[in-house]
Amino acid sequence: MPAVFVVSVHGDVPSEHGLDALIERIGIENVPTGAGVEVAQVEAANESGDYAPDTNDSAFTGKTFTLRSGSSGVQNHATQVGKRMYGTDGVGLAPGVSDINMYSAVGWVQSNYLRFGTGSNPSTPPGNIELFNNSWIGSFGNSGYDNEVLARGDWAIDAHNVMMLNGVTNVDDHVPLMCFGFNCVSVGAADGSHTSGTVPTGYHQAGMQLPLIVAAQGTASNATGVVSAITALLVESRETHPNTSGNFFAGFSETMKAVLLTGGNHSNSWTNNPILSGPNRGRTNQPIDAIYGVGTANINNSHRVLTGGQFASDTSTIGLGSAPTAGWDTTTLTNGQSKYIKFSVSSLADEVSIVLTWHQQANTGFGSYSLADLNLELLQYNGGKPTPLTGDAGIGVFGSGNSVSESEIDTVEHLYLKNLSAGEYVVKMSRSDSAAGARVCSLGWLFPEQDASVPGDLNGDGTVDVNDLLVIIAGWGVCSGECPADLSGDGLVDVSDILLLLSYWS
Repeated sequence: MPAVFVVSVHGDVPSEHGLDALIERIGIENVPTGAGVEVAQVEAANESGDYAPDTNDSAFTGKTFTLRSGSSGVQNHATQVGKRMYGTDGVGLAPGVSDINMYSAVGWVQSNYLRFGTGSNPSTPPGNIELFNNSWIGSFGNSGYDNEVLARGDWAIDAHNVMMLNGVTNVDDHVPLMCFGFNCVSVGAADGSHTSGTVPTGYHQAGMQLPLIVAAQGTASNATGVVSAITALLVESRETHPNTSGNFFAGFSETMKAVLLTGGNHSNSWTNNPILSGPNRGRTNQPIDAIYGVGTANINNSHRVLTGGQFASDTSTIGLGSAPTAGWDTTTLTNGQSKYIKFSVSSLADEVSIVLTWHQQANTGFGSYSLADLNLELLQYNGGKPTPLTGDAGIGVFGSGNSVSESEIDTVEHLYLKNLSAGEYVVKMSRSDSAAGARVCSLGWLFPEQDASVPGDLNGDGTVDVNDLLVIIAGWGVCSGECPADLSGDGLVDVSDILLLLSYWS
C-alpha cells in the first residue's frame, strides 16, 4: 500500500504558499506530494565535518539518504532545512520525497559534483536528481575562483536540466556562492529580512537583482527549503499531469524556472518601478522587486501555469489563436527575432503575471559567458494589429504596472499589470544581442480564470462557426443597447469584429 501523507505544514505555510488554495481547487486526493522526485541537499559542514540531517528524526521516517561526501554525523541546520523540504510530520511541503542525496558544500563544489579546480566538466548528477537545494553561502575570497564556481553551476543547470535553489545571505553583504548564478533561482525571506539588491562589481553577473523569489520563513535557508519543496511538487505534477506528461519541453529547467517564477504572489508593497507617466509610461528595466523578487512562491499559481500546458508562440501576429488563461511555452529565439502569443481577456483582469526566462551559456574553461539579451512586451491586438501600450496608449487599458520589461542584465523579464481591461492582447518576446546561435527561452503566464463561455460564440452553441458570422452580419453597423456582435467593443459591428471572430474560429 502506498504511503499516505498529511498535506499540511507548520504554521500558516499552506495558505501563504498556496497549498490550501490548491487543495480547494483540485481536491486533496489530486494534490502532489513530491512522490517519485529525487532531490539533493547541499550543506556547509560544521567544525566536526557533519553535513547530514538527523535521519532518526520522526519527520524522516521512510526516507533514504545517500551521503555523497563521505560519512557524517547530525547537523541541526540540515535537519531544519530538510524538514521544510520533505518532512512527514506536518512541516514539509513535499512529504512524498523519499530519496535524498546529501552533499557537503566543499565536496559538492569540488570533487563530488562541480569539479572546481580540475579541467573536467561538472559530473552528471547521480540517479535521477531533479533539484539541488543550496541553503548555504560561501566564498573562496577570490572573485576569479568564485566566478568559475558560479559558471560551473550555470553550466550544470543548462547541461543537466536540473534546478538549483540557492539561498541569499541573511544579513550584511552579499556572499557570492551560490546565489550569484545566472541560471539558478535565488531565494530570500518573505519578510524582507535577507540581504537584497544587486550583484556587486567583480562578478560576471554584476547588477543582476537578488533574490528572484521569497518564501515565508525566518531565514533564507529555510525559505530555500520551502521553494525547493514547491519545485518538487511541480516536478511530480509535470510527470503525471496529462497536459505535461510526455512533453519533452516540460522537462527543461528553463520551463520549470518560468513556471515557478510566474506564480509568485505579489504583496501590496511589491513594485518593479515602472515609469508612471509620460511617453514611457509602463516601461521598466527592473523586472522584479528590489527586495521580494517576483514575490512569494505559490504552488497553486505555479501549478495552474504548469498544468495549463504548452501553447506555441509564433513568429507572425497574423491568424493567432488565443492561449489559455494559464500556461507556458518553451521555444528558441535567434538574434533579432521576435515571437508572439495572443490572449483574449473577457472581463477586467485584476492581476496579470507574465515571466520570460532563459539561461546564459558558460564558455569552455568557465571563465566567460555567451550572453543573450531578451525583452518582453504586452501589446493590444486592435483588429489583428499589435499596438504598443506605452505612454498615453495604456491609460484606461491597464491601471498600473508595466507593459514592457527590458533589463540588459537580468535573465528574467517580468510583466505585472493590475486592472487590465477586457480585450485582445499579444505578448511579444524579442532578442537583441550579438551572441551567435539560438537561445532556449521559456515564457509563463497567469491571467485570472475566466468563465466557461467560448470567446466568439455569439449564438451560445459552444462553437465558433458560420452561425456566429451570421450574427455579426445581422447586427452590422452602429450598436444600440446590448450588442454581443461588437466583439471589439468599439461601438460598431464591422470588419474588425469579423477578424476577431475568425481568430476564435473552432
